[in-house]
Amino acid sequence: MLDTTPLESRPDSGSTGVTPSARGPVSARRRLVSVAAAVLFTVVWAVVCTAAIDRLQAANDAGRPLEHPIAVTSVVFALSALLVWVALLSLVALTGRVLLSAGILVVACLALGFADLQKLQMRSEPVYPSDLQFLAQPSFLVDMVGAGAVVLVIVGLVVCLGLFLLAGRLVRRVFPRIRRSAEPRAWAVWTGARVAVFVVAALLLVHAANFNDPGNKVKQAYAAAGAQWVSWNQRVNYERNGFVAGLLYNTRGPTMRPPADYSQETMAALATKWSAVAEQINRGRSPGALDEVNVVVVLSESFSDPTRVSGIELAEDPLPFTRRLMSRTESGEMLSQLIGGGTANMEFETLTGFSLAEFLPQLNTPYSQLVGQSPTFPSVVGYLRRMGHDAVAIHPAKPAMYNREEVYSTLGFSRFVYDETMQSRQQIERNNYFSDDAAFTEVEHQIAEAEDPLFVNLVTMQNHYPMEGKYADPIGVAGETRGLVGELDQYARGLRYSDTAMRDFLRRLESSPEKTAVVFYGDHAPPFWPRSAIYQRNEQTLRKTPFFLWTNFDRLPHRDLPVTSPTHFMPLLFDALDAPLPPYYALLQHLHQEVPAMSTGEYHYPDGEIVGPQELTDEARSILHDYRLVQYDLTTGKRYSQATMFYPEDD
Repeated sequence: MLDTTPLESRPDSGSTGVTPSARGPVSARRRLVSVAAAVLFTVVWAVVCTAAIDRLQAANDAGRPLEHPIAVTSVVFALSALLVWVALLSLVALTGRVLLSAGILVVACLALGFADLQKLQMRSEPVYPSDLQFLAQPSFLVDMVGAGAVVLVIVGLVVCLGLFLLAGRLVRRVFPRIRRSAEPRAWAVWTGARVAVFVVAALLLVHAANFNDPGNKVKQAYAAAGAQWVSWNQRVNYERNGFVAGLLYNTRGPTMRPPADYSQETMAALATKWSAVAEQINRGRSPGALDEVNVVVVLSESFSDPTRVSGIELAEDPLPFTRRLMSRTESGEMLSQLIGGGTANMEFETLTGFSLAEFLPQLNTPYSQLVGQSPTFPSVVGYLRRMGHDAVAIHPAKPAMYNREEVYSTLGFSRFVYDETMQSRQQIERNNYFSDDAAFTEVEHQIAEAEDPLFVNLVTMQNHYPMEGKYADPIGVAGETRGLVGELDQYARGLRYSDTAMRDFLRRLESSPEKTAVVFYGDHAPPFWPRSAIYQRNEQTLRKTPFFLWTNFDRLPHRDLPVTSPTHFMPLLFDALDAPLPPYYALLQHLHQEVPAMSTGEYHYPDGEIVGPQELTDEARSILHDYRLVQYDLTTGKRYSQATMFYPEDD
């Protein structure tokens, strides 16, 4: 049956004033034709929806067509379409309406396809199941794609669903519903069939959702169909295997694969080894080097250096102070995991020292997928609190973003200051986000109010996307500006405001009697770059952002550090201050000497060479193995080494 909703009374073609079903039961042959038509329609519709979402994905990926869009004739595509058909059957069984269910399915596919296209254009990465958390943050979605686009999409989807509802009313003239009073036996069969189909379909979908469980039959079917997974490139996974397969590949799964030699005995031996290395490093270092020193870590939203991008010229340097400061202190470029997003992931790496490159690819948002699943989590926050520091997190935004309110507590912060609890809510011109100056004012307030030395983790918001229309005097841009008009010029002006705010902040700290050390870094380049004409030849450059170390009590000698992952920021600061290193940081120090930066599938040597995992030197491979053992143990394993490698466990 194509529809089973009530049929309103209307005269038929013979003007008898009664509907077809009112004359009596519909013939079995007609019912059989109705069922066959419905089944055929759902199969075709599942194929259409699967193809549509793959075509949307292929429409634009980082400004260029996908290299190998999946063909609708492939076995992998057929398997994905089969799963979409199962989902459609579950909707039909639940609603009792074929066309309404088809409308719901196409609306869902179009919404997912639009979200996937937007994310590919902004971040060069596809939609993941973990992105569903942003549905609870509609204001964030509006900020990212614009209110006009969101309204247009919603209106379009509502109109689309309305058309299917109208079509359903028209189809009921040909395929009348089963009436319980007129056809009790047929109604009972139909109801039983709906229940059975829903149960079977739901079980299949639940099994598919556990795609990464050992022995999952759906994953085995994809493997037999020829699906090829690339652990270091999620975009390619979606490109080669289609959107549905890519989405399934990123469902919940293990955090890391356990190293083959992982055991309590192995971790005890490794802890002994690196404790000895730390002891040797710490000889002559003062145990109280961090006493009475405030440690401030500043993650500056979208802070990057556009003057390094080839093909464009700016009318003025947006970062004059930052550039001068970096030439006088320890500084370098940070390797960002993404372009246009991933703020919380860079923050996670900084606070924990654990690299996303060593997790399985399905772990793409560790704050919500990993940290939030544990009552405690090892981090520099807990380490410094055990050394006598208090700890406060500051983020001038909604506390629910990336589950920060819960995550910060798990990491060990005693307080979390967010938008509604800030001392200053200053905004610049038409920028709706709090200014960097307001964020720095909050840091100074927290330091002034604290009785103990303070660890502050600040995540700013001033330069968050979108960029257009914020400032009256954008910095002029020339060159290959296609895809950048109205955004890069505004962004550059925002950077200049950030540069000035940082200059003023550090000058105020210089005149403060409080000893303070600062780690400053940009989390990623802004999301408009992937849509630009010059993106492809600048992709590697755009993955690097400035960082520096600074103190108001001891001028750090200038040192140009190699491209560095944020996992090394805290060990670098401890080393610069001649502070004792815990064994875990001793391991990170040695890792930095061999592989200072890494992202999924690539490792950066100190000289800038980028190699794959099979090209690593024996020394780098050995240290990476120790690092993986510790990361697995402290994040996923039994934490055998936590007390020795990082800090004593809570009583």
